[in-house]
Amino acid sequence: MAIDAEGVAGGPAAVNASFGSDTYTTTAGDPVELTVEVEDGTKYLLVGGNRLSDPNAPVGFVDVIEVSGEGSTTVTLNTRTAGTGVEYASVTSEGGSATSCSVSACSLSFVDEDGEPVANSLSGLPSRAGADGLVRPLVPERYRLSLVDNATFTVDESSVVAPAAASNRAELVVTEPERRIAEEIEMFTTMPAESESDAGIEPVGSLRSDGLERSAVTKGDRLVIGVEAAGIWGALSHFADERDAGPVAAGENATGAVLADLLAAEEGVHLRIEQTNRPNQATRIGPDELEDATLIFESASELEAAPDDPTAGRLYVVIDTSDGNALGDRLKPGEEYRVEFGLDGADGERYRFAEDPSAVDADAPFAAASVGDDGVPEQFPYLSTDETGVSADATFSVSERYLRYDHVTDDGEVLVDGDGVTGTTTLLPATELTAVFAYDGGETPRTSEATVRIDDGGNFSVDPGIGEAQPGDRLTVDLYADSRPYDSRTAIVASDATDPDRLRLDDETTELNVTRGDTLSELSVTVRNAGVVEGREPLSLDVAGGEIYEERYVTVGPDEPRNETFNGTRVDLEPGTYSYTLAIADDETAGTLTVDPDPAVTRIDDGTDGGGTSDDGNANDGDGSDAGGTGNGTEPGSDAETENGTEVANGTEPDDTGPGSETDSGNGTDAGNDTEAGTGTEAGNGMGTTNGTGAETENGTDAENGSPPNGSDGDGPGTPADPASPALIPVGTREAFGGTVVVGVTYLLGHWI
Repeated sequence: MAIDAEGVAGGPAAVNASFGSDTYTTTAGDPVELTVEVEDGTKYLLVGGNRLSDPNAPVGFVDVIEVSGEGSTTVTLNTRTAGTGVEYASVTSEGGSATSCSVSACSLSFVDEDGEPVANSLSGLPSRAGADGLVRPLVPERYRLSLVDNATFTVDESSVVAPAAASNRAELVVTEPERRIAEEIEMFTTMPAESESDAGIEPVGSLRSDGLERSAVTKGDRLVIGVEAAGIWGALSHFADERDAGPVAAGENATGAVLADLLAAEEGVHLRIEQTNRPNQATRIGPDELEDATLIFESASELEAAPDDPTAGRLYVVIDTSDGNALGDRLKPGEEYRVEFGLDGADGERYRFAEDPSAVDADAPFAAASVGDDGVPEQFPYLSTDETGVSADATFSVSERYLRYDHVTDDGEVLVDGDGVTGTTTLLPATELTAVFAYDGGETPRTSEATVRIDDGGNFSVDPGIGEAQPGDRLTVDLYADSRPYDSRTAIVASDATDPDRLRLDDETTELNVTRGDTLSELSVTVRNAGVVEGREPLSLDVAGGEIYEERYVTVGPDEPRNETFNGTRVDLEPGTYSYTLAIADDETAGTLTVDPDPAVTRIDDGTDGGGTSDDGNANDGDGSDAGGTGNGTEPGSDAETENGTEVANGTEPDDTGPGSETDSGNGTDAGNDTEAGTGTEAGNGMGTTNGTGAETENGTDAENGSPPNGSDGDGPGTPADPASPALIPVGTREAFGGTVVVGVTYLLGHWI
């Protein structure tokens, strides 16, 4: 009779079966694979039944697995469903089998230390041995594995179960799930599936090598979402088995329907994919739509940062974004989504199984309820009562599937220079995109084929490989994606694809004279196209820093220079010399413009602007004082004039032709029939005027601000004009009024006064 002795393992065994390892490690809730060598017949694998660290207490779980096979056999145990009344053992080796005796009837014999029968099935063992079902998942602990030839076992007074005959032993170490899920969600995009039949079967490493770690997925590509699988792999494997897909081993895949089953079960696991860029119409992708996704389980040994235990490290959800499936139809270019994956928990609550876990009921392992409060939502089975759950999130967006050339004409022709054909694309670098160039401009037609290079930033380039092509020559370029026609265009060879029209200025006028008021009809410039395609750019003329500014669009084709003139631009500048600039695109030229006065124009002052200047540069009186000009002289305070406009410097008029004798004296008083009062001085060419402040009449009375007493000039206050009389209009020595030249008198109401 064999007795369980803690700490003794791996010794010689007189049994025709053995383990491939002394210790197997898994995470609570995950499957574990055991490799056993079975020489002949049926063997029995005892799981559990040993003591805890406290030698007086059993681990609380015991089961016997009936194993059959030949040679090396892989037995998989699902720690999430062990002891819940459903089958949790399976064999992946062809021709072998494994059955749990707690689920199916086995011929077993249990005796006490004296060899007396205790029970003939697991259900007859004391409850403390743990053979009557669990009210919790298989807890993290060290469980004994014993492989024996017969089905007889002993049960000691502490309810510890051990083989009654020689056995080969190993250990199963179940560890706490590390909730690394809270740290991040891995996300990358990868190439579309080659066909529906093999969608998603590639290993994760292959998917990653063909993809990019970016959150923007191109419509038609696949989005891969990776999350920590610790503690949930066993549940997913169970649902896969329920769908006749068998348990899922590391590196294998399952359908999204398995994930949908898990999310629908009360297991305390959630995966939410929700649209975010339409707050008022946010939609969530539900479990039913995830049925079209693919699940891949990756073992820790395949990951870059593999933990010590060899169990599955991550679960990958592969989503096909192309149309034609329920999930792909939902994902439209321009939409944005948030992904959240988490384990649910509530402080002070924990998960429990159904009331009767020993019943063979497929729902039993997942008939969850919160201990102490049935109103609390389901809890993740491996969270303790003081844990409140964890989650992680990420975002992704859907992009259009396109290829955009950097340089094209308005007609869509591609421009190619020394850098080849360049552009940007949302296609992945692993896309097999080739370009075929055809050139008929040489002595003999030729073609070349080149691979389109796409970098991680989405930039692409391709070299035509036709060196004899010259700027202006045309090529035909055809793109093929995975040997299928993708695009066909005409390509034009250019010296610089960034500046294919290259408008330049030639034969411009740089020195120009113009009379004020005339147009710039003599200003011209030739716009030349030094590029290979027709260009349209604004041509601007700027004179004197914006005093004159004109802009027009000019369209010029290669070898078709165009002459531009400015005969519609009028010059309204003061006489002088100004600089001007002609500019188009990246070219400009400068010149000088000289504005000459118009000899036919004399400016006429309104008497209030303080003086004026004619276009010939001579001054006009404005305040009774003439300055400049070429008169006979300047005589301050002395005024001599006649009606015909002749005046002398000394204030006397030798030839008086007026009606009477009229003499201007220096004090501003006229002698004769006309009397003039004024305070201004005259100097000039005989065209001076008074300061405009007096009123002059033919009866010889001038008055400032009215008429002085006694009809004479004076400095005192004058008498206001009769309100009933029309206002007098002051005029200068020579002014035009109604087409009549008025000299020294006033024209009033159709009469000369």
